[in-house]
Amino acid sequence: MKDLWFFLKLFKPHSIWLSGGISLSLLTALASIALLTLSGWFISSSAIAGLVAIGGNTLAFNFMLPAAQIRALALIRTLGRYGERLVTHEATFRVLAGIRSWFFQQLIPLVPGRLSAMRSGDLLSRMTADIDALDALYLRLLAPAIVAVIGVTAVTVFLAFYSPVVSLTTGLMLIIASVWTPWVFNRLGRDGAEKIVVLAANFRIRQLDMMQGLEDLIANQAYGRFSDKLGQFSDVMINTQRRNNCLSAISSALTLLLSQITLLTALVLAAVSFKEGLLSGSDLALVIFCVIAAFELVTPLPQALQMLAKTQKSARRIRQVTEMSSTITRPTQTLALPDTYDLQLNDVSFRYPDQQERVLKNINLNIPQGGKIAITGPSGSGKTTLLQLLMRYFDPEQGSVLLAGQNIRQFDADELMSCFGVLSQRSQLFAATIKENLLIAKPNASATELDIAVKAAGLENFIGYLPEGFDTWVGESGAKVSGGEARRIALARLYLKNAPILILDEPTEGLDGETERDVFKALADFARDKTVVMVTHREAGLGLVDVVYRMERGVLREL
Repeated sequence: MKDLWFFLKLFKPHSIWLSGGISLSLLTALASIALLTLSGWFISSSAIAGLVAIGGNTLAFNFMLPAAQIRALALIRTLGRYGERLVTHEATFRVLAGIRSWFFQQLIPLVPGRLSAMRSGDLLSRMTADIDALDALYLRLLAPAIVAVIGVTAVTVFLAFYSPVVSLTTGLMLIIASVWTPWVFNRLGRDGAEKIVVLAANFRIRQLDMMQGLEDLIANQAYGRFSDKLGQFSDVMINTQRRNNCLSAISSALTLLLSQITLLTALVLAAVSFKEGLLSGSDLALVIFCVIAAFELVTPLPQALQMLAKTQKSARRIRQVTEMSSTITRPTQTLALPDTYDLQLNDVSFRYPDQQERVLKNINLNIPQGGKIAITGPSGSGKTTLLQLLMRYFDPEQGSVLLAGQNIRQFDADELMSCFGVLSQRSQLFAATIKENLLIAKPNASATELDIAVKAAGLENFIGYLPEGFDTWVGESGAKVSGGEARRIALARLYLKNAPILILDEPTEGLDGETERDVFKALADFARDKTVVMVTHREAGLGLVDVVYRMERGVLREL
């Protein structure tokens, strides 16, 4: 339960909406019970009054007052039901929006050090389906439970004024229906509910993998095999869901059976009280109709409690991500960024948490402001890891990274990133327009600044030919533009940011020779007064730098 209590704390900013929804739910439930109870009494009293009148005796009966009360209760129930749905769902959407914002805030310190080890489909499932599952915490668990507790207490007290024995019996059966039955079926369905959460997440991961690799699957005639495996996985998930649905059906049937047993028992006890003169005929009808209506309070609880395990599992999966420790330590007091940008690595060694061997071994490197170096070497030798240490995605296991003579641990990590402009083979283009992709680097950039950046990146003619110009949609991950144009857009973004230190990680990988030459020519002009640290497998860009180093098995040496 601690996982659910943790998220209940996040509900606090929306307490007014949440309390309003519960109040309207309670009002609607009590109005519904009162309406059926009063209607039963009114019909019985009218019938008894008519029978007396037929016998020759007249009986005074106030017809108008209960009729007006019934109309009022009907209006309250109708309006209350509408208001309850409106307010509870608004409260739920606000809570989920708040949790998503909180979740993203928790993810930021984990990028990329921790999140790089997670599968994107799994992370997406936690951000969407698992957070969506938390809507049950308020809508199907918290609100119905509070309404049931208050409502059952009110009904039991009300019936005690007419028949204590009926009140005691009804209260006991309502407690069994609202506590024992949900508890039993929660225990029976817990494993299945938790399994469904994991199965659904894995199913989405497999779906995403298939969609992202669809071309390769078709090219290798493997789509059928992968599709069959996905179908088998789906069958397992459906069978698990079917078993839980059977438990839900049984729990509903048992609750209905308890309500009928309670009704029959109350009818017998009320009839005995009527025979002994303890209840009038109309009061007997009032008691019976109140018992019938009371079970509306507890009917949703067995199914709701069956969802408890699913909600707990989803909450646990979300917390597992947010409670990951950051790969860097935040300083209690930060230094202001310097005016100079000399970089220095002193005896830096590093290993990833899940690896035994060090990726970097006693690296010593001096890069003066305006210096330009390239690092070559085979894949997996530690080149990209070195760049990540410079930008403080990780802290070194041993040694220190200095900026202007100060350990970068003393700077705010977010402010530190303003010193670096990054261009890599994986520079992300978002599903937005060209202009929106450029403004990521500088949201307040003027039209003149955009034009200068586009011209410097060699995009001027490309954008000029487009009917919508800057407002052209690039598609998901830049799918609607070529690889070369996508890299030029990323290059223009680099120009707009205009950071003093350029980090180039295989910036022309996958480009043809002509596009590669154009990109390096644009970079050479742009980087004249900037510090450049480039990782590359290719010789084409080495003319951009002054010194070339080679990295092999975590050891750096100058060529």
